[in-house]
Amino acid sequence: MSINSNFDSFQSLLSVDGNINAIIIGLITVGLITIITIMAYSFENILRGNNSTVKRLIFEIIEGVVLAISMVLVQHIFKALNSGDMSSWFYATTQLTILLYSLYTMQNRIIEVMNIIAPVYIFGYRVVTGYNSYLLLFTASIVMLALTVIYIYRHTDLILSSQWRFIILQIMYGALWWAIIWPFHKFTPYYTINMVVGFVAYMYMIRYLAKWIRDSFKNYNNLSEKVNYDELTGIRNRASFDQVSKEVFKVYKNEPDVPLTIAMFDIDHFKKFNDTYGHMAGDKVLRHVATHFEHQLFHKTTRGQLFRYGGEEFIIIFRGLRADESSTVISEIRQELIQDPLDYNGQELNINVSFGVTELKDSDVSFRDLFKRVDRYLYESKDSGRNRITVENKTISFERS
Repeated sequence: MSINSNFDSFQSLLSVDGNINAIIIGLITVGLITIITIMAYSFENILRGNNSTVKRLIFEIIEGVVLAISMVLVQHIFKALNSGDMSSWFYATTQLTILLYSLYTMQNRIIEVMNIIAPVYIFGYRVVTGYNSYLLLFTASIVMLALTVIYIYRHTDLILSSQWRFIILQIMYGALWWAIIWPFHKFTPYYTINMVVGFVAYMYMIRYLAKWIRDSFKNYNNLSEKVNYDELTGIRNRASFDQVSKEVFKVYKNEPDVPLTIAMFDIDHFKKFNDTYGHMAGDKVLRHVATHFEHQLFHKTTRGQLFRYGGEEFIIIFRGLRADESSTVISEIRQELIQDPLDYNGQELNINVSFGVTELKDSDVSFRDLFKRVDRYLYESKDSGRNRITVENKTISFERS
């Protein structure tokens, strides 16, 4: 009786250890999934503002490296928890979940390729050297898995929006992987079905976790836009400018060899648009000017950042450009604004702007010194007759420049 009792206690202890291991792996998987999700959405937000091909490639490589590290980390943790035994279905399910989840979340061709070549890398050598009789099954499974991965990559949004498509694709993906693994572990059909069902259930839990993270990001981005972006024009607002101006001053004040230029402008005789055509026309003028400058800044230089300071006043921060270089960009954009009048109820509204431009100097103790100077230059342009630009205390008419 005592021996049986001790044996039962021993089995109970093993069961507890197994449950603890499962909990540890589950928590680690959730942590990795969270890191992957945050990274994917952070990169997406960065690329939304500047979709550079080189930057996208760098981000895709980083995501591929993170996925590879995650797979290796899970492998080593399983080895440590299971004394080197890697035949657990939970281990395979965890690896598959991370691979497939990354494919859904990252929308990255490197991840797509990793999903296709992973089984070849893991099992290909073993099939060729010791399991020739399974070569046909292995090859067919790899081809079908590749087609499934390509379909998921190209139709991610459609799959995620359709419950039955999502379930079918998870079953196909899991079943094909188990078909690849089967020659090395000879699972029974019943056990294989249980593993596929477990994989689908695991993916469902991860999907809901990802949805929660994605919704949190969306809510954060919406809040960020409300706080940092002007509702009327869609560009960055005064609060954003106050924050950015402090940051750039700290950076560029300590880098005297790298220039920082600030330009301030407003719309000439803006009040006349409101008085003559109504406030809706004034709003359209503001949106037209903001959209024009933002688009043209993006096309001409990646170093200019536009803000609506208030009313009809706007500010551009040029990082790494001198005052004369910034003035050249400004003059070109202003000329294109003149050539693109606003059409309002069948009437062409010609819009002129006045500018002040100055560069950060060694004598500037704070950003306030720089701002006061550019504000003074703007008013010099306006006092001199408007439709002018004042650069470092030298006022030039746009018509003569």
